[in-house]
Amino acid sequence: MKYLFKSLLTFSTTAALISALAVSSFGQSRVPGELTGTVGVFKEVIPVVVRSQDANALNILKTAFSVHGKYRVATSMQEASFAIQIDPIGSSHSTLRIFSGIPEQQQFSTNVQGTSSRNSILKAMDLAIRKTSGMTGFFAGKIAYVGTNGNAMEIYARDFLFGEGKKYTNDHVEAIRPRWSPDGNYIVYTSYLSGFPNIHRIDLRQQSWKVMAKFKGTNRSARYSPDGSRLAMVLTGPGGADIYVGTDLAKGLDRVVNSKNDESEPCRSPDGRDLVFASGRNGNVGLYRGSAFGGQYSHIPTQISGYCAEPDWNPVDADQIAFTVRVGSGFQIASYRFSQRKSEFLTNERGDALQPCWLNDGRHLLYTWRTGSTQRIVLFDTVTKKRSVLSPASLGNVSQASFLPPRG
Repeated sequence: MKYLFKSLLTFSTTAALISALAVSSFGQSRVPGELTGTVGVFKEVIPVVVRSQDANALNILKTAFSVHGKYRVATSMQEASFAIQIDPIGSSHSTLRIFSGIPEQQQFSTNVQGTSSRNSILKAMDLAIRKTSGMTGFFAGKIAYVGTNGNAMEIYARDFLFGEGKKYTNDHVEAIRPRWSPDGNYIVYTSYLSGFPNIHRIDLRQQSWKVMAKFKGTNRSARYSPDGSRLAMVLTGPGGADIYVGTDLAKGLDRVVNSKNDESEPCRSPDGRDLVFASGRNGNVGLYRGSAFGGQYSHIPTQISGYCAEPDWNPVDADQIAFTVRVGSGFQIASYRFSQRKSEFLTNERGDALQPCWLNDGRHLLYTWRTGSTQRIVLFDTVTKKRSVLSPASLGNVSQASFLPPRG
């Protein structure tokens, strides 16, 4: 099964709703600008009114709270639990104010600084989400992805709503599977620039590029450990494509998975101790788990499909992984819980759902939605099952999302 999964990866070759459920009361006095606690936490979908004196900021607010899944945008305070107002100030700040009740009372206000005006708006939204639901926000994060134009597949990175960002490669060849370093300083990916699959690294601070692994055969599926100190990758060994682990510079490599079959897409557990990956052993493509430092690996009894690949470990809930499964002639996203030894389908896409990527809240996923020749990035809420296409059609075909959580 030489070069297992390449075709999959490259494609070639997306009425107030129960304000009585508030856990904390608004009857307590609160100091505007106070950063501790929440202004109200709801168990169900939260209706909110969004406001801004800036038209662009208002559009961002409407989009974000419409796609989140935990929220819906209301038209008036008669049906809303909160009013959230964000106004940009200057080139890198925004004010956030949260109101509730009729007549309205301000429950919270603060000033938020970002790297740009847009980033400060996204950071203010994340803070509003934390204050009104207790959940971790992700809108100030970044997405690295592959943009396809003909046979050329280049690496890009943009903010979560596909606004600010840039193109990082311009090699006019296949570049696949970008992965962030945890600190956001690097992106590793596989490039066919030399004609063979080699692992490259982009240094975003220096705006420089470096070949990390160019051994004979295949070099692919590089991914950082949660602490950023180690890289797991797939390299061609004596028996096939095996999994190696080395330093963050791909040095001092140790072969931790050694078999006669091809392995793919290694991913470490949130604590970095375990490894999950796909393998073509036993005649089918399945998932395996074991120590990240080598030893015996056990088959994961997903019992959902004869083809399970592209695993991604939930960063919040170590009991859960998401992965891609073959269903008939297509693909969908499923999840598996180790404690229950049970799988379930998450998606039921028209077309294919591929390449799941958990967000930092452990509730949402990104994945690639493919229909015919079209590829888009989709945000999926695993609780409400809401799916929202994130990448605009104007960007063309985009796939293989890697998420960098907000920093600071």
